Amino acid sequence: MKLFCEGTWTQMISRRTLIGGGTGLVLGGLAIPLFLGPGPNSDQPPGSVGPMCTPTGEGLRVEAVEHREWVPALRAAALVAGIPAQFLAAQIETESGWDPRAVSPAGARGLTQFMPGTWDQYGNGADPFDPVAGIGAQGRYLHDLRAAIAGITGEDPQRLVFAAYNAGPGNVLKYSGIPPFRETQSYVARIFDRAQRVYSADCASTGPLALRPGRGSWLHPLPGGRLTSGYGPRACPAGAVCNQWTTFHYGLDFSTGRGRATGRGATVIAPTPLRITLVQELAPGYGSRIMARCLQDPGYIFDFHHFAIGSMAVRQHQEVEAGTALGVEGSTGNSTAAHLHFQVIKPESNDRHMIHADTIDPTPILVEKGIL
Repeated sequence: MKLFCEGTWTQMISRRTLIGGGTGLVLGGLAIPLFLGPGPNSDQPPGSVGPMCTPTGEGLRVEAVEHREWVPALRAAALVAGIPAQFLAAQIETESGWDPRAVSPAGARGLTQFMPGTWDQYGNGADPFDPVAGIGAQGRYLHDLRAAIAGITGEDPQRLVFAAYNAGPGNVLKYSGIPPFRETQSYVARIFDRAQRVYSADCASTGPLALRPGRGSWLHPLPGGRLTSGYGPRACPAGAVCNQWTTFHYGLDFSTGRGRATGRGATVIAPTPLRITLVQELAPGYGSRIMARCLQDPGYIFDFHHFAIGSMAVRQHQEVEAGTALGVEGSTGNSTAAHLHFQVIKPESNDRHMIHADTIDPTPILVEKGIL
């Protein structure tokens, strides 16, 4: 569901507040307003959040689509949007749960939950409850959103598109990334989780994966930070040294937007009780970093990168409570702006030497914990 509801393209009303604006972006004659605004287990453990994935190179996992007769429309819309079909399928599940008759409290209709004003522009005169027409409109709308935010660099463009779908392209442009709205960040995270875990044959199920959130609560490691780059393949961030570790992102990036001039942002905290296993100043690539083992089951390993020089406030072997200050968001190492790079690593891995192959995408856990 979108944060905004469209009456027309020149007036969009947020569920929270009126955010319509007079500034616009024209795309091929279409005015778009710019708003200011780890290993397998033999048994599925309690609280597991997804299956293990093995790359196959096959794209959409057809058997996961609720109605097979909609698969050709999904593939055609994906070509129009320039986005893999598994992401469109994940968005449909997130928007309507595959119900072509769905109507939201705000008045969004159909499989892809278009508001009437937007449907008038993208529905090509069809019935908004026609699922094939809805999928076609989804592809056209995502295509235009991609064009609207194409000038933003250093971010995963697919994440930005879905953020724009939820919060409006103007908010994505305003923040030069995913806006700091809890609903939008959760929306994007859920789509990417489902695209990989449910709908992608490139990540097809081969058995359960012990991604156990555990019973304890987690805190946001960078309070007030927004997700700026997700786990997985991405374009090399502008200004960074490009290599295999920058074009595949092994963690999540969070930023408060502070420290642009000084390289010192907000305080990074322990998201859970931790045992500190490594404190390293100015490590190549990683910058100033801390590795730690979560003291809650199942004992994930965390790796925090790019602390500001001299800001790390803990020592090796120290045990700290959740909420303890670890250091200050910075830009040391291969970094172009102050941010926190946060990695989660399989419990059985080395907790003093990070092994890239043992990292996991923490997005489902953070969604489960209410952080995303």
